[in-house]
Formats: sequence, structure tokens, C-alpha cells
Amino acid sequence: MKAASVAIIAALALLCGCDRDDQQIKVYRVAKAPLETTPPPEAAMPTNASSPSALSASAPGLTTMTTAEAPKNWEPQPLSQMREASFTVRGDNGTTADISLVRLGPAAGNVLDNVNRWLGQLKQPAVTEEKLRTMIQPLGDAAVVDLSGQPENGDPAKDGRILGAIAANENGTAFYKMRGNAALVGAEKENFLKWVSASRGGTSTSAPANATTTPAPSESNLPQIKWELPSGWSTRSPSAMRYASFSAEKNGEQADISVVAFPGDGGSDVDNVNRWRQQIGLPAVGEELLKPMIAAVHAGEVHIDTIDMAGPSARLLAGWTRQGGRAWFFKMTGPAQLIEEEKPKFMAFLQSIRF
Repeated sequence: MKAASVAIIAALALLCGCDRDDQQIKVYRVAKAPLETTPPPEAAMPTNASSPSALSASAPGLTTMTTAEAPKNWEPQPLSQMREASFTVRGDNGTTADISLVRLGPAAGNVLDNVNRWLGQLKQPAVTEEKLRTMIQPLGDAAVVDLSGQPENGDPAKDGRILGAIAANENGTAFYKMRGNAALVGAEKENFLKWVSASRGGTSTSAPANATTTPAPSESNLPQIKWELPSGWSTRSPSAMRYASFSAEKNGEQADISVVAFPGDGGSDVDNVNRWRQQIGLPAVGEELLKPMIAAVHAGEVHIDTIDMAGPSARLLAGWTRQGGRAWFFKMTGPAQLIEEEKPKFMAFLQSIRF
């Protein structure tokens, strides 16, 4: 009996020991499993990186970013499930604007549907395809619209204007959007368009597959325009944003001269001037302060408004007129002394323009 009791006790002890070992193994494995399936730290980090090299190509679930480097005054924001890029830009008196890039599939809708959706966000009526044609600015393979309306929640510091670019192909649609304070969006418009153009590669000129858009500038759809090129100015290749481009150089310094045409009225004078003021480091002004700064120039029967502004970073001369359903902007920017010397040529250039 004693021997049998000892054998039974030994067997029970062995069984209990095995149970304890099994429990320890199970606990170890349960604790280990989540660690094995957790992505590498860099894959979980939100980023607005514009360089593909900033992302780990081997990390699961990552796609290469195709956005260009953003302007330095745009503050990166955490990405969401929908956004591939997200920024905030801040202006004077607490004004802000939100910038985003979202890509959707082929069922994202055409340009007209999405523009009308944005107009609804600003409490503006929908437009027809015919009206849309006059609103769109082609930019490479993207259709750009500039929309104004009522600010959400009655806060004009954060809303009231949408600048959007829609680029579609057989794989889906990319939506570039800046929404915020009207004046700030106007001031950042050129930065936004450059960012979109660079993100799209800056070279494509094909229209979006399902876009209703005005063709790129050509002799057939823009008013005929002629001018006399001043001596000493060099012609440069136009870009997706420029109808024509020139430069003037002296003593190692260079002035940039551009001719740009936008469909419609091209935005308000105060918005455009404040955008230029920001480019040369000057604060924004109101409409009443702007009026005495503007001087008229006549090119034949065409009235051209002009302005001369000097900031800490550069001096800028600009002229603008609206002809043939488009707004035309003529601008010279560069070092203050060089602009002073070239100003008579710039004014003569404006006066030589004929439509």
C-alpha cells in the first residue's frame, strides 16, 4: 500500500508540474503575439514628408508620397485616414487656412459634381457645366477653381474661400484643397498652385479624363495680345502658370518679369495685391488704403491698373487688366535698385500692349 501511495503521489506531482509548464508557455505566447504583429515604429508615425526617401520602403502598408515640398510657412499636421498631406497656414489677426491632399477611386465624381459640393460648403448655388468652363484655370493635368462664399459657423478668420485643384485619370482622382480665411487663401494662392504643379510633376499638359475644362492657353482661346519687348530683356520659356516670361539682368542682379492670364476676373484687387505684398515681406492692407496706391496706365484704349511696392526682401511692380473674359497680370520683381532702373521699361512695356 505504501508503495502504491507513493506511486500515485509521484504521478500527481508530475501531472501538476506539466500543467504549470504548459501554463507558463501559454502565457509567454499570448504576451509575445502582439509584439510580432506590431508594425515597425516608423510605419506608425504620421508624416507630411514630401520626399519618398523619408519613408521606409520595406515597412508594410506604406505608399510612396508624391507631394512636393511644401512652403516653409505651411505647418505640417497629423495625417488622417483620408489625407495624404495636411497643413495649416496662419496669417495676421488669427486667420488660418487648411491645406489637404486626398485621393479617391474612379467613382469620386467629375469636376462639376465636386465643384458644386464645395460651393455648397460655402452656401453658394450650384453652377452649370457652361458656367464651370469660365471658372476653371487649367494647371497641367489639374482643373483649378477659386470659390468664395459664406464662412462656416460665421467665422471669417477660418473660412470663406476654397481654392481647389482636381486631377483625374483612370486610376482615380486627386483633390488638392485650401480652405480658410478669404484674404489668407488669396495671399497663399501662388504658393498653393506651385505646390500642386510640382506635386503633379510640373510637366503634364493633358486634361483630366472626366474633367469639363477650358483648354490650356493657345492662340485659339486667348485674346490676341501683342507688345514691344524692351531692349535688354531676355525671353524665357513660359510655364504651366505663365503665358510669357522674361528677365532683366545687370551687375549680377536679376529681375523676373511674368505675364499670367486667369479665366474670369482673377480675384479681387485687394486679394491679389495682398498676395504680392506678402511675397516681398509687407503686411496686408485694406481696400481703402489700397486705392491711393493704384495708378492708371493706358495701352491704347485699354485701361491698366498699376502698383509699385518695395519691401524688405524685394521690390515689385505690377499691372493688371481684364479683357476677353480673362484677367491679365504683368509683374516685375527683383532687387530694389534694379527695379528702379528697369521701371521706365516696364511702364513702356505695359503701354505697348495691344489686344
